[in-house]
Amino acid sequence: MKVNSPKTDPSARIDLPGSDPGYFYDPQVTAGQHGEIRLSPRVDKHCKCGGRPPYQIFQRPDADPVWCPCRRYRLKTQEINRLIRYSGIPDPFRFKFLDHFYETYDGRPIEGADELKRHLRNLIEKARKWNASRDTSARASASQPMRGYFLTGGPGVGKTYFSYVALNELIFHSGRPGRFISLSKAFFQRLRFAFDENSPMHGKSEAFLRTLGNVPFLVIADFGVQRNTEWELEMLYNLVDTRYANRRFTIVTANQDIENVKKLADGRLYSRFVEMCYIVRIKASDFREHAREVIEI
Repeated sequence: MKVNSPKTDPSARIDLPGSDPGYFYDPQVTAGQHGEIRLSPRVDKHCKCGGRPPYQIFQRPDADPVWCPCRRYRLKTQEINRLIRYSGIPDPFRFKFLDHFYETYDGRPIEGADELKRHLRNLIEKARKWNASRDTSARASASQPMRGYFLTGGPGVGKTYFSYVALNELIFHSGRPGRFISLSKAFFQRLRFAFDENSPMHGKSEAFLRTLGNVPFLVIADFGVQRNTEWELEMLYNLVDTRYANRRFTIVTANQDIENVKKLADGRLYSRFVEMCYIVRIKASDFREHAREVIEI
């Protein structure tokens, strides 16, 4: 049986300025704890389907259906929602953007914050160009390797929070996937479980590591909390080396200084980090300490 699909409507492409990808994040919360991604007003005014899937319109009662001009943008918002939902960013920090990362705290400047925001704005612009371009060569140029960050500083100075912000921004503006992982005991337990022949997850370790090695954007949080066993270091080195070879954007957060990494894996991790990443030392007081409340009974 022949199934007719809507023909491509030549008027479906909407000319938008480079700063408008066709959608925006509305922070107004109507359900749950997040706002929603909505069509930009420039796209919304071209919508003729009322936002009803599968986003088709009939120009005449006896004509074949055509795609509504809004369709490509509605599908994009759905994809970005999906990418952020499955990125590993903890739920309270999804849809936190650059405006949520401050350069001062309690009236005092956060050393390193201004530099981070400046660099991230450049990366966001690159991501926008990649997303907006329909030209293959232009996309290739916009997707050239982007140098990541190795963020160091004491606990509670904003390293991990910035990594959430950066990951949200890059996924949102590029429409490409990113992942957040923490080098906790649970992470390595999951990895070992996937290597165990008696585990139902057996055989999935290579696919898991391959995904982390190739995903366009990756955050490796809490570097240094691992036990540094030979097996853990080998897994870490393989992951970092894959991303180094593929020139993938990577953010690493650590409480220890980058110099301490020289001692690990015969210096192989260190040599890759310093080439892949800007080394940024964030100096501030512990935000969590300021936020604590003590109840005396």
